[in-house]
Amino acid sequence: MMEVRELAEVDKRPQYFDSVPSQAESYDSGTREMGELYPFLICGGANTERFYFTHVNDITEYKFNIRPRYFGNESNYTESFPKIIREILDTNNDAKVFCVFDWETVFGNNTCLKKHQDFENQFNEEIDKGIVTICRTMPCIEYWFLLHFVDCNDFMRDYGSVANKLAPFLKPCFPDLGKPLKKIIKSEKYLRDSKWVEELCADGKLDLAVERAERTITASMMVGDLENHSYSFVYLLFKR
Repeated sequence: MMEVRELAEVDKRPQYFDSVPSQAESYDSGTREMGELYPFLICGGANTERFYFTHVNDITEYKFNIRPRYFGNESNYTESFPKIIREILDTNNDAKVFCVFDWETVFGNNTCLKKHQDFENQFNEEIDKGIVTICRTMPCIEYWFLLHFVDCNDFMRDYGSVANKLAPFLKPCFPDLGKPLKKIIKSEKYLRDSKWVEELCADGKLDLAVERAERTITASMMVGDLENHSYSFVYLLFKR
C-alpha cells in the first residue's frame, strides 16, 4: 500500500514536472532546465476532493499543486476562489488553475447563479485563454466517481440520488463499517487510505470516466440540453 502524504502546507514553492535531460546534461552535474508547472487545483469541497486528488497525485501520472488552503467551504466558493486565483496567477508565470466545485447548491437558485456569473465575469479573459478552467459537477463530485464504474447521464438532483448508485461500487473499498457512504466519504480517517482511489483508477476506469463525461457533455451541449442531465467537467483536468 502506498504511503499517504500528510496534507500539511509544508512547502509553499510551486511544483514542476522534471524536463527530460539532454544527453549532454546527463554527463555533467549542471542543473536541468525547469519543466512544466503543475496545474493548480482549488476546490469548493474539503475532505473528499482533497484526498481524492492527493491520492491521484500519488498513484497516477497526473500531478497538481494541492494545498489545504485551496480547499474549503462549498457554499462560499464565489468569494474565496477569486482571491486564491489572483494570488496564484500573480506569483506563478504560466500557471493554469482548475476550479472544481459541486453545482447542486447553485442549480435553480437565482441568487447563487448570479454570484457564480459574477465570479466567472472576473476571469473572462483568463477563461478564454485557458488559464482558468471552471470544472463544475452536477450534482456533486460523487457523480464523477460514479462515471468510473457506469455510463450514466440521468438527471440526479442531489447527493442522495448519486449515492444510491455509487454505494455498491465504492463502499467495498472501505472496511465494513456499517455506515452510510456519506459518513465514510466525508471522513478524513477513512479517506486517508488510498485504496478507494486506487480502485477508481484501476483497469482503465479513470480513462473511462473521462470518455463518458466528455461524450455526455458534448452531446448534451450540441442540442442545448445540458441542464437536463447530470454531468461533470472534472474530466478537463485529465485532458491536458
